[in-house]
Parts: sequence; structure tokens; C-alpha cells
Amino acid sequence: MSPLNHNPSGQREPAFLSPVEKKDQSNNVFTSLATCINDIYNLHENFYRLTLLIYDSETDVNIPDNIFKNDMIKIAIENKIPVIKTNNLYEIYQIKYINESTVIIVVYLKDCNEMTIAELRSFDIKFKYVIIVDTFLRDKCYDAVTAKLSEVYNYEVTLIIADRIPGKYNFLTAIPEIDEVTCKTTEIVEIKHINSCTNGTLDETRLTRIFPVKAPSNFKLCNFNVGMSIFYPYSMTNNTDSLKDFDDDVNFYGVDIDIMNIMAKKFNSTLKLFYITKYDYDPKLREIVVQYLINETLDAYAGGTYRLYRDEVSYSGTYSRQTIIWVYTVERNRRTWQSLIFKMNGLYIFLIIYQCYVILWNLISKFDHQTLSILDSFVYGWGALFGGAGLQDARSLKQKFLNIVYLIACLHLSAYVNTQIYYYLTIDRPPNFYTSVDELTSSGKIPYLIPNKKYFIDDKKYIAFANTSRQCDTFLNCAELMLINNGSTIIIDAQLAPLQSSSAVNDEARVLQVPEYILVVYHEMILRKNSPLVKKFQDYTQRLFESGICQMLYVRSIGITVVDRAKIANQNILSNSYSCTVGCEITLSQLAGVFYLWMAGCFFSCIVFILEILMKIPLLKH
Repeated sequence: MSPLNHNPSGQREPAFLSPVEKKDQSNNVFTSLATCINDIYNLHENFYRLTLLIYDSETDVNIPDNIFKNDMIKIAIENKIPVIKTNNLYEIYQIKYINESTVIIVVYLKDCNEMTIAELRSFDIKFKYVIIVDTFLRDKCYDAVTAKLSEVYNYEVTLIIADRIPGKYNFLTAIPEIDEVTCKTTEIVEIKHINSCTNGTLDETRLTRIFPVKAPSNFKLCNFNVGMSIFYPYSMTNNTDSLKDFDDDVNFYGVDIDIMNIMAKKFNSTLKLFYITKYDYDPKLREIVVQYLINETLDAYAGGTYRLYRDEVSYSGTYSRQTIIWVYTVERNRRTWQSLIFKMNGLYIFLIIYQCYVILWNLISKFDHQTLSILDSFVYGWGALFGGAGLQDARSLKQKFLNIVYLIACLHLSAYVNTQIYYYLTIDRPPNFYTSVDELTSSGKIPYLIPNKKYFIDDKKYIAFANTSRQCDTFLNCAELMLINNGSTIIIDAQLAPLQSSSAVNDEARVLQVPEYILVVYHEMILRKNSPLVKKFQDYTQRLFESGICQMLYVRSIGITVVDRAKIANQNILSNSYSCTVGCEITLSQLAGVFYLWMAGCFFSCIVFILEILMKIPLLKH
């Protein structure tokens, strides 16, 4: 029986009204029903670009169906709703090529005898249908409604039936069940009451159920057959050498297996996993997987799959995103005394002060009519600057003030040099890193790529850089050659964390990625198009993706400790490295360069002293 009380006579409640009053009441009912249809449009307009399509049988304008259609069109125009009017339901499929719009098709029928108008061939899975039967359920009508809803349960169809109470209409649909013996959907479905329209108002407590998902939620432990290919980190197994198609005793693990287990539990089904060779890269071989789904050998296919199988199959919706990236080797700059000299790039300020001191000293001496030697000014000024000699004796107040200012500058130079030496001996700066592919290209790092797989995008800059690459056999071999030869290569982002973790030295990463992506890949699972679980599978996938569960499973498949270690190694290499933080000891070996410089200065001074003596010996003899 129907979930609603239906009257066997099929007549509305008696009302002793005049013909004029009956006509006015009928018009009001049509207006209220049209208002409810308008509310359905407004409810779904938040999620889709919608168009109302109204079926018109081209009959007399005064009969009830055309009165309703005229009211519907009038209300739609008042609310600026796009409307299409047609008299041929079989030609509606032509508008499905308007991909950016989803259509709500409204069909008005006076009684159940006209249900044959809505034949199965006139339905399209892209559209939403509202079929109005302006009578309430009686025995024959109930059978006709049940048969029609059973026929179109795969489509988004909502049936509106008149209630015995004037001005009230009931919204009906049918949810199929699974036969636990055949594991197919049952042919006879139970009619469900999902909403009501009373005097132009929808039931607010059921607004989200105008077009409910009509997929069974209980598969009664029937098999859920899933083909699984190997693709890191979505589906993996320990031994792939001996596998052949449809092996079912494989110990799979990875993101897709975790998601399929969640789905199987949600649908109360028995998950059966079968190994399938990955055919993504060959369009002809992809047809093999499509045939497995079409002939119902498989219900779904996963393993890091993409939207590559045309419209012959359905898709789960995006559940994961992967990026293809450039990576390169890095290492901290070696500590050399040459790098210390380049680090002291502020010395020129003190050299300018030194020149100013010499010039001012000479000007003051001339102004005071003092005898002086310009060479002495240069030598004493230079010696004082580096702490090797005292300043010249000041003979006036101006010279004393100049000496004080210059002495302060000398002390600042000493502090600056000491700080730089201390910084140089205790702190290592991060290595050079690249923020764009252009920077990596101009860095001189040689790329290592697989010859027959490196040209996968049509980009001039990428192709030019790929042309400079050296050959490697596998992605693992490319990574090894990159580390040995301080080069670069291409990997997917899932491989970065294990590579950084395994190649880290002293908890510092040796491999970094370029933030620019070469390519972004969105993964979707493949579903059999006529499977009753498609709609709910898509809904559950979206929930898992938006809640972050898919990303959590992705990280867990790579390895939580591996990802954490890679993050730490990445942070360490991009920050300063401190050999100590408190009470740092500067050893003699670290200061060896200073002693070598001091000894060289002493040696040079001795040579100058000897040369000076040798030059003055003839003068003494004379």
C-alpha cells in the first residue's frame, strides 16, 4: 500500500460550490502548486544554474493543464526564471548539450491514464523531473505510479500527487532495495512520501529531500568487486612480479584500499579486490578496463586513477590531488676564509672613515701651519684602524677631537670584525634555494630524466630545460644520480618525503622542491555507470575529501614518521645552523687563519725592516 491514505473512488472531498466558485478554487490551487514549483527552483538554484522546461500538449487553453502551465510561466517570468516550453518530450534530450545548465522539467498530467506520456526514452540522467498527476491515489492509479517510479528509479524524478484536501499536494519518490539472493535491485519499489505542498508552501522540515539520492544504502553483504592497480601511495603490495589480472589473493594497502574499506562498510557490502594491470598510459588498453565495468565484471576500478575513461563510466569525484615537481640537491656552503672576507661587506664604511681622517688631519695641520708627512698620516691612520699602531700626537684641540672620533670608529671596526668572525665560526647560513623553475634552469644544475617519459607537457621553457638533461633508467635511478652529481630531477610530491627522509644528513635535507608545479593531477575512482551505488559513492567521496580524511589517509600511506622526519629535515636546512648556543668555544684550529695572517704580517714587517737597514748602511759608511 501507499505510504499515504488513498481513496478508492479517486474523488476529492465533496464541496457544495457554485461553478464560478469551483473555477476560482481550481485556479487558486494551480497558483499555489506553481508557487511550490517555483520554491523548488529557488531551493536548487543555489547549487546549479537551472532552467525550467514545461511540457505543453497544445490543447485548449481553458483546460486544467494549460491553466497550470500559464500560471507556472507567469510566476517564472515574475521571478526572472529561464523557461522553455515544449510539446515534444522526446526532443528534450537535445538541450543536454547545454552543459553549463541543469534543467528542471515539469510535466502536468490530469490523471494516471496519461502516465504513458512520460516514456523511459524521454528521460536523461542530467535533468531533474517533476511529474504532476492532478489526482489522488486510488488502486489503479497507485499501481500506475508504482510501475512508473520503478521504471525511472535511476533518474531524478519526483512525482506530485493531489491530496484529498483541496490545495494540498504530496511529493512521492521510490527508493530501490537490493535483493540479497540475486544482488540486483528489486523490480518492485516502495513509494516514499518526501514532502508536501500546502497552499503554495513546502514542508520546511523536508526541504533537502525534493530530489533525494535514490540509491540503496544496504547491499546486504553482496560483493563489491573492485579492480585495483598498483600506484604509489594509493595502492601497493609487496610482490608485483608474479601478479596477473584478476588475482584476488593479493595483500593490497594504500589510500584507495582504505577508502574502499570505508565504502564497503558504509554500504554493508563485501569488498573483493582484484589485481588489474595499469593501463592509464595507453588509450587502446584503457578500453579493457571499460569493458570490465560495462559487462559488470567490476563495480569499480581504483589505484590512483584519473578521469581518462570518457563518459562510458562514472567517476567518484576528486578525492586526492598530486603535483609533479622539480627537485634539486642542496648543501650548506663550506666554511672558508674567502667566504668570511665576502661576508664582511661593511668594511668599506671604515675605509671611507680612514680616508676622511687622513684628509682632515692634513687640512688641520696645514691650517695650523704645522709641518707634517702625508705618508705618516696614512701609516699611523692605517695602523690605528687595525690596532697595530697608536694615533699621531695631537698638537691642537681640533686634532684631539678628530683623534677621539677616529678612535671610536676603530673600536667599532674591532667589534664588527670580532662579531663577523664569531658569526662565521658558530653559525652556518642556509644554502641557496630556488623559488621558480626559471631560477633552477639558470642555476647550472643538470637535470636527470628518463628519455621516453620526460616530454609530457607542451611548454617551451620546460622542453628547453629537458633537452639539457642526462639519461637515467628509472625514477629511483634518477634520484640517485641527482644526489651523486648535485643535480635535479622530476618526481611526484608523494615521493618527496621518503626521498628527503632517506637522504638527510645530520637531520638536514639534501633535497628541496621548487614551489612551482609542473602539473597538477586530480585523482578519481572509476565506477560502473549503471551501478545503484554511484550517487551515494560520489556523495561519500565528497564528504571524505572535504573533511580531510582522504589527505590523512594519503599521509598515513606514505608514513607518518617519514613525513614528519622530512618536515624536520626541510626546516633544518632552511634555517641557520648553530654549532653552539651558550658558552661557545672558539678553538685555535678555528682561528688558524688569523694566526696565519698575523704571521704573514710579521714576516712582511721583518723583510721591510731588513730592507730598510740594508738601504741605510751606505749612508752610515759615508
